Amino acid sequence: MRKFIIFIVAGIVALAAASCDKDNTLRYNNFTMGNIVDGKFVSDQGNTFNVVEQTCSGRLDTLERAIVLCDVLYQEEGGDYAVRLNNFQKVLAKSPVNSSENTDESILTNDALILSDLWISGGYINMSLTLPVKIENAQPHIINLMFDDTDQTEGIYKFTLLHNANGEVLKSDSSNNDMYLANAYVSFPITSIIKEESATIRLTWKNYKLNNQYMISSETIGQTYDIKYVKGAFEQVPAAKSGEVSTFSLR
Repeated sequence: MRKFIIFIVAGIVALAAASCDKDNTLRYNNFTMGNIVDGKFVSDQGNTFNVVEQTCSGRLDTLERAIVLCDVLYQEEGGDYAVRLNNFQKVLAKSPVNSSENTDESILTNDALILSDLWISGGYINMSLTLPVKIENAQPHIINLMFDDTDQTEGIYKFTLLHNANGEVLKSDSSNNDMYLANAYVSFPITSIIKEESATIRLTWKNYKLNNQYMISSETIGQTYDIKYVKGAFEQVPAAKSGEVSTFSLR
């Protein structure tokens, strides 16, 4: 059977930008993830940002969690940082589900996706995902992280990343012509599950096969990856990639 190939088109928005040396309080063009608390952005590293200038549209204070690109202008009295907000994107934040408690097919569906990046910060497993979606998207994509609470191996916590594409999957024919690739970020809090100071997180998921960095096949492959968890540790957000700003419904 012929395997359909979809090309990754260069994105219209690049979140990352070069740094400059105007101030040494924080790196300029700071690219970070965090939560919105009382209308202010609090990064996973613990810095509070007050938006005093904005070059992009939208309201950051309407979100629960976000990834932002901003210029740090100066440090205010009290320790907060005044920033110029250049871009931001919503991050879906949802708690993991236990394998022993769920039989809902909408959760257990295991459609392929592309896990672009994986890191831990702020007590969350954070992920950058790339998903094929229809140009005229009407169906939400459902993302879940399932914790295997029935297999307790000392020091190893097993999770499965699940994706319900509601039928929007790549096929091995030309029927994919009405689809494009969109980027999305998702975070799962894990501090209520992992109590140790350090542990191993073993993540499994179904990935679309990458023929090279520019082409994605309809063929899928099972993946397993171990990541070290250290309580209170902070990992910087991976370098931003150009990509379509996701406008589809993700929940």
